[in-house]
Amino acid sequence: MRLGLGMAALVVVAVAVFAVLDPFHLLVAPWIAGISVGLAIVLVMLWVGLTVRRPLAKVLVAAVGALVTLGWAALAWASIAISPGLEVLREVPGPEGSRLRLAVVEVETLATDGPAYSVRLRAGSGLLTQDSPVWVGLGEGAEPAEARFADGRTVEVVSSAGCGYRSTVTPVTLDVDPVHHPLRLDGC
Repeated sequence: MRLGLGMAALVVVAVAVFAVLDPFHLLVAPWIAGISVGLAIVLVMLWVGLTVRRPLAKVLVAAVGALVTLGWAALAWASIAISPGLEVLREVPGPEGSRLRLAVVEVETLATDGPAYSVRLRAGSGLLTQDSPVWVGLGEGAEPAEARFADGRTVEVVSSAGCGYRSTVTPVTLDVDPVHHPLRLDGC
């Protein structure tokens, strides 16, 4: 039983590490990471609890496991609860034959007084939706005037002030270089 539990814990730890690293920029990555890390903590502590022989050590492992699990659950819940809502205003399809699209979104957070806008690169649908920021506007700023694909690996965003921003994208992982964060509302 200990060997099977140890193997299951190892697999869940590997999934948790992959979810935390999030190389494919999945939109639901915070949920997957929260659940898989929590499950990894429980399985590792259960495995350690079964391998120690002394009753006092078993109680200590159970207490530490419970505290770490509760701490992680609180951290994961807070991270998900304060993450911004992204209301899609419009989508721009990618180049012909591409699975990519640009989404102009209104960012809904508790941290800004007015609307904030963002342009995000997206691909896929459902649980496998990938999402990466390309341009992140300031709070109380205006929606970008234009978002378009220059080609299959280049995205352009034009702010309401007329400033142009170009980013290179990787179609498989949705890496964006650079992610633009304008510093002023009144100019470039």
